[in-house]
Amino acid sequence: MSKNIVKVLDKSFSDMIAGQKMLISSPEKIANYIKQIPLGSSKTIKEMRLDLARAKGADNTCPLTTGIFLRKAIEELGDDLPYWRVIDKYHPLIKKLNMNPKKISKLRLTEGI
Repeated sequence: MSKNIVKVLDKSFSDMIAGQKMLISSPEKIANYIKQIPLGSSKTIKEMRLDLARAKGADNTCPLTTGIFLRKAIEELGDDLPYWRVIDKYHPLIKKLNMNPKKISKLRLTEGI
């Protein structure tokens, strides 16, 4: 099982400022978070990052590693992971994963998202 790492930022990065605690999560932790999103609900990536961080006493989760780990989780788990609860047909990962945006829209529509 992967462990979470919390680092204090020396300099501002993305939407975080120097001095904040930044969580570096893992594909497993991100997948577990997504699996806990109730049927018919959705979260933004930003909400997910903040929720993951707060659960570990950090201010935010690294946006760069979140994207990498989200992609890895989707590649490993496929449709066993309800990834459509955190990404929509416009998300940049759709192209990187060579997914059909219509599939994402259909999955979200089926759940009423």
